[in-house]
Amino acid sequence: MTIFAVMKKILPFFITLIFPITISAQINLENFSGSATEGAVFAQMRKTRAYGNDLPTVGSPYINENFAEGEVFYKNKSLGVYLYRHNAFNDEVEVVKPGDESIKYVKDEQGNFVPAEGESSSLATIKEIVLKDKENGLLLSLRTINNEDGALRNAYLYTLASGKNYNLYFQNRVGFKEGVRAVNSMVRTTPNRFTHFQEFYIQKNNEEVAYFFSGKKKDLVKVLKQGDTDQALNIINEQRLKVKNREDLIILVNELNKE
Repeated sequence: MTIFAVMKKILPFFITLIFPITISAQINLENFSGSATEGAVFAQMRKTRAYGNDLPTVGSPYINENFAEGEVFYKNKSLGVYLYRHNAFNDEVEVVKPGDESIKYVKDEQGNFVPAEGESSSLATIKEIVLKDKENGLLLSLRTINNEDGALRNAYLYTLASGKNYNLYFQNRVGFKEGVRAVNSMVRTTPNRFTHFQEFYIQKNNEEVAYFFSGKKKDLVKVLKQGDTDQALNIINEQRLKVKNREDLIILVNELNKE
């Protein structure tokens, strides 16, 4: 059971005007379809994790430490522009309303002003929510994926291409490796380390699940519709595409969507 609470500091006036229906204090967000109320778009879902040591840490759980502007949509209806950043380690999208004078800001290690711990909220894990980055236009939304290990889970994916046959996404994923303290002068202390990855996913338009794509031509058969593999290989050969390359993979999916 995921704990859900409508945030009280950031959007009380907003929720009062637009979402007059109150919601239950606890909702199973994994099964929540959004039918109860649009007020479930925002939630206090801090997932702070203790790393179990005081060693220095290299890297960041965030795709970008800075908050960027993004427009939030719920069932294709705009709910306004928010500041957001994606914690890809927790796979959580933190949001805060610009200009909210009740929010306390602090300086981070890079000298940027960010909301103090606990002051920002999160997008609830509901698939009807889409966030559009105001600078690059990328769409971020929750999808069901079949990952590299063949496990089904929900994850935030960025849309690269969409059409009548296929959707192409990429996932920003962050791994964490705990550091080790030196036991003597002959051994170096290794810091905690966050490592960033990008992975591609392809979704057939008549299916709910987006499947991991390795970037290898031989694995196209695993993610394309039966009969489309030969066509894809012809496109790759004719246009000299490298499907490990993001731009070339976009070209391939757009070509497959023309048929």
